[in-house]
Amino acid sequence: MKIIWTLLILASFSLQAVCYDKVSITVVAKLDETQTNKSRLKEANKSFTYNGKPIHPGCVEQFNVNLADSGPPIVRAVDVAACVSSNEYFMDYKVSDDGYVGYEYEDSGERYYFGYKYIGKASGGLHILDTRSSSGGTMVAMTIFLTRFGLENYRFFDEQGKLKIEERLIMKCIGQIVRGDRDVGTIELENNKLKLGKSQYRKKLEVINLD
Repeated sequence: MKIIWTLLILASFSLQAVCYDKVSITVVAKLDETQTNKSRLKEANKSFTYNGKPIHPGCVEQFNVNLADSGPPIVRAVDVAACVSSNEYFMDYKVSDDGYVGYEYEDSGERYYFGYKYIGKASGGLHILDTRSSSGGTMVAMTIFLTRFGLENYRFFDEQGKLKIEERLIMKCIGQIVRGDRDVGTIELENNKLKLGKSQYRKKLEVINLD
């Protein structure tokens, strides 16, 4: 009888150990996933890159406003991982001599171009992007986007109908400054102030406080 009780106690301890091991593995996996997302957020905030590469210009183009409309943009948030891995933005991009990360694509028989130049980061994680886009005509529309990264939960259901929650890296457009067609003025970020140089649209230096 004592032998039976001893075996039962040992089996109980073994079962508890297995359960604790499973719990530990689950917790560690969650922590690793959280750390990965935090690392991606840190990278994006540091260099406006994802997995060591510039964020595809097509992701930034989502914030573009149709010429027939005024702001704000219809799309104001982009899932970075979903965007850079999508079939829609499989096209290669190039960095121009003047620093624009851009790509060309065809739509309804017309050739389009969109590119962005990273100006810098202001306080509060505010990233400044100078963009330019063109289609079949001669116009080159130039717009400054103010963007910010963050982590947000995404909820979905698996095949068994169970709720799943993923933490995702999100890029948001929180503002824009329209420059016009082929604005030749310089752009500089200094002490949280955005400086727009003289151009065909500005008779003198314009300073925008981003605080």
